[in-house]
Amino acid sequence: MPQPSDFFLNPDATSEHTIETPFGELRVWVRELSWIQRQNALTQFVSFKANGDADPTPSIDFGGYWSYMLTNCVVRTEPSLTREQLLNVRPEVGDELAKILPSFDSLVSSLSASGPLG
Repeated sequence: MPQPSDFFLNPDATSEHTIETPFGELRVWVRELSWIQRQNALTQFVSFKANGDADPTPSIDFGGYWSYMLTNCVVRTEPSLTREQLLNVRPEVGDELAKILPSFDSLVSSLSASGPLG
């Protein structure tokens, strides 16, 4: 039976997706990121560099972003792929995975709407 506090927690449930690639079908189980994981994601792929007297400019590492998403959101796949294999998929497969994982825009917009500390 759920406890009242359970309603405030990120569910452990995953959603199953089947993606079609030029190389065959891939089933992927995706977990939703928790609030703190969303906060941590920004530290993984966004950094700010000072340019002398000017305001700092952001530097975005999209490879770091997708690496974070694959590592933290993909629970399992069929056929089974290791974390290392997931990080080395073909571009066509990565394009399909990107469609079922949280997008960069959705992550940034959800954080900017509530601020960095919610």
